[in-house]
Amino acid sequence: MPVWLKIAAGALLGASLIGLAGLQGASKKLGPLVQEHGTTYYSNDGPVSPPVICKPLSTILAAIKQVHAKYDYLAGEDLKTFQDRARDLKGLPPLNADELYVITEDDQLRDGEMVLFIGLKAKCVSTVFGFPAKLYHEILSATGNA
Repeated sequence: MPVWLKIAAGALLGASLIGLAGLQGASKKLGPLVQEHGTTYYSNDGPVSPPVICKPLSTILAAIKQVHAKYDYLAGEDLKTFQDRARDLKGLPPLNADELYVITEDDQLRDGEMVLFIGLKAKCVSTVFGFPAKLYHEILSATGNA
């Protein structure tokens, strides 16, 4: 093997290894993407999801009544339309829920600034989170349900 070929092969191998190390360093440095509506994690590097809390529907409805809450109920085609509109207008991910209770008012009232989402999948709570009321009403009115 000629000397120039050995040198070229060594230089190519060295450049490849440096490029690979740089790529790995840059990808770790980027981290999760923080957006207006939350953090998006890639390659399953996000926080571990807690196990699904399975409460009977009657318990959930009793808790809602206990705080004198008013709520919107979305399921089936209404829920799909809401999720599609939320995705199209605001880029929100699907809720992974079969039924959705949206607490719009309660004893704490939260000054009308927030709503509380309780999503159920297979009659078990699959997601619970707060959401700005203004954004919720904007999405809801765009679906034609307001």
